[in-house]
Amino acid sequence: MKRLLSSFVLSMLLLLDCFAAELTIGECVSLARANYPAVAQYGLLEKVKQLNLSNVSKMWMPQGSVSAQLTWQNEVAALPEVLTNILSQQGVDYPGLDKTQYRIGLDVSQQIWDGGKAKANKEAVATGNAVERTALDLQLYDVEGRVEEIYFSMLLLDEHISQCDKTMTLVDSTLRQVRSMFANGVAMKSDCDQIEAKLLTLQQQKSRLTATLVSIRRIMEIFIGESVGARTLVLPSEDLQAPAEGIHPQQRLFDRRIANLSAQESGIKAAAMPTVNAFASGYYGYPGYNMFKNMQSRDLSFNFMVGLKVAWNFSSLYTRGNSLNKLRLQRSQVESERATFNFNNSIAISESLGQIASLREVMRNDDRIVELRNSVVSAAQSQLDNGIIDTTALLSKITDSELAQNEMAQHHIELVKAIYNLNHLRNR
Repeated sequence: MKRLLSSFVLSMLLLLDCFAAELTIGECVSLARANYPAVAQYGLLEKVKQLNLSNVSKMWMPQGSVSAQLTWQNEVAALPEVLTNILSQQGVDYPGLDKTQYRIGLDVSQQIWDGGKAKANKEAVATGNAVERTALDLQLYDVEGRVEEIYFSMLLLDEHISQCDKTMTLVDSTLRQVRSMFANGVAMKSDCDQIEAKLLTLQQQKSRLTATLVSIRRIMEIFIGESVGARTLVLPSEDLQAPAEGIHPQQRLFDRRIANLSAQESGIKAAAMPTVNAFASGYYGYPGYNMFKNMQSRDLSFNFMVGLKVAWNFSSLYTRGNSLNKLRLQRSQVESERATFNFNNSIAISESLGQIASLREVMRNDDRIVELRNSVVSAAQSQLDNGIIDTTALLSKITDSELAQNEMAQHHIELVKAIYNLNHLRNR
């Protein structure tokens, strides 16, 4: 029972290790998105948006100010001298207002209608934030495309190295065979040298491929933020089932820019509208609103007033037409950019579809070509044993077989890559 349990645990660990040793293109894209430094901007943009919206909303809160002032003026309101003399004869003293005046006041206003300015400002904040977020989406979209490109380059190099190893094994086996023949006097020394030179050439080729793969792996590690190590890349299926076609980030960016221009247009129109405010104003000081009373007394008093105020700043009408025309031109510019993008993207999609169809057609005979080339190599090795052909002919057939296998692997990887590229262009 213990042995069974131990075997089960060991099997599970081996299975988990096998899965952990694999690296898929989906994992690379997800890791690259999470590791990309600009991702942190999403949270920052949201915080800035909330702060700006909060500031706009506070326009509807009561606005107020506290002031204190002390003044001296050379002239003040006073009764005519004749009237002052008459009142003095009757025992009524009217010294007039003091030239030194002072007050502490509070002014409060509440906006009742702003002509749509706050709403337009909120729309401008929201649409401006959406433009920045979509521009960031577009950056990540480009990162995904670059990661996919690197992933398929790594797959292709892996496959070439694997095929190179297989060919080296075949050439090495042939070299031992020819050396044995040379030892028996059946082959010449030059035959051995020729095959050995081919083997060394293959080793050089593998070294170049390996160095290139190491360099590309380092780039991938920078993108995903972790070591690739000896993890095996998984070739996606060519029968990739993509979800329904989505909206390209570039298209969303055009839409967001148009929405932002519309919000700016609303703001320009709202700026030409009048505003209505309720207000209250009061102060404690001298003189008060009852000026005649303060001509007799220097006592401080409370004074206040409340009311409604309608204001219309018509200076915005001077530039309103030019500002709206400028926004219309910017909207036309965005639509022109959209049309150009659609044109170029349609061409790219058409080219991708053509490449996929071409690769599928080419791949129809790849398996058969490889099978035939391998068969020719096997026959050539027998012919070499019997002295029918020389080593040059055998090496030529080995090279043809190697080329056929490389082309078959390359066609397969290029087909999957083309399918991914098509889905990327369609934003699937």
